[in-house]
Amino acid sequence: ELNQYLYLQGEVVKLFRAPQGPDSGFLFYASNGKRRCYFDTSGTTHALEEPCYIVEPHSPGAKPAANGLPEFTLFYTNDDDGERKLGSDSKLYFEPPADGRYLVRVTDSRGYSGERYIYQLTARKAQPDFRIEFGSSNPTIAAGSGRSFTISAERIDDYEGEIKVEISGLPRGFFVSTPIVIQAGQTSAAGVIYCSVDAPSPEGTNATSSKAVVSAVIDGKTITHELKGFGTIKKGEQPKLFVRFEPDSTGTIANGQTAADQPLEITIAPGQIVPAWLRVKRNGHDDLVTFTVENLPHGVIVDNIGLNGVLIPKDQNERQIFLKAARWVPETDRLCYAVENQAGNQTSRPLMLHVRQAAPQTAAVR
Repeated sequence: ELNQYLYLQGEVVKLFRAPQGPDSGFLFYASNGKRRCYFDTSGTTHALEEPCYIVEPHSPGAKPAANGLPEFTLFYTNDDDGERKLGSDSKLYFEPPADGRYLVRVTDSRGYSGERYIYQLTARKAQPDFRIEFGSSNPTIAAGSGRSFTISAERIDDYEGEIKVEISGLPRGFFVSTPIVIQAGQTSAAGVIYCSVDAPSPEGTNATSSKAVVSAVIDGKTITHELKGFGTIKKGEQPKLFVRFEPDSTGTIANGQTAADQPLEITIAPGQIVPAWLRVKRNGHDDLVTFTVENLPHGVIVDNIGLNGVLIPKDQNERQIFLKAARWVPETDRLCYAVENQAGNQTSRPLMLHVRQAAPQTAAVR
């Protein structure tokens, strides 16, 4: 199941995404482009057919019930930083169980030593914080379409809480999916800027007035940062493909929507699978179209995508897909969208996905 820990010969990783089809496997949580290691373990190379185990963490001194499976002790030892931020330098988190004197021992992981083996040790109190990076600058948005962007968070000193990004100040006729929430424990979220087909071309300060306010609660205090927005926003020509992401209903797609239109909605319960539709209106692109659905809540995936992924053939204009929520996904509201990969990465207007617990079933009694 997602978010479970996997032990591989001294390294502990965490399951991030389940297989989405017959030719895919599990993905691990990553940091700086590499798998993230937990409990201060270090990444290492693994052999084919090496045994690995789904594990549960227990505090020192705990006595798990015997179940015939092995137990692994993780000592306070570290080769490379498990979060992959310090290169080959080591980093450990240590919470002293009591006041007293403690010994830090530094050795070479290969067993080498000598007079010129010099190390610098820094010990400090943890200062949980975060930094945010916008993944879009000076975008040109096609009329009646959208462009996706990514907001990335660098989490500092083990801060794992929720981060909210609220964006405002877009030119008239443009709108953005907001607020964008980086979920607890995650490092990124995605959004879309959408341009109404009749939006005027931004000019002067109107094109550069967007801004973002980032907030999070750390140690009971709300921390707020203000960031510059998207830079200069421009309106482009109509795209060769219009994209629509819709609930399970029939309909036609117009050449874009206005900023006043409310987002369409889908509701899903944890453990449930619900249908949805991807539809296109062709405006010059007559070939096949492949899609991804972005900014779904963690634990919600597009299920059963097959070997070719989510695809609309060249002689068709719609495709039914199925969203699947894991049993543990908490209740949430999240703006997600579809993006195509062949005609300039045009995106749909954001769709509001509600995750809600299913109502309890009651039996009639006579």
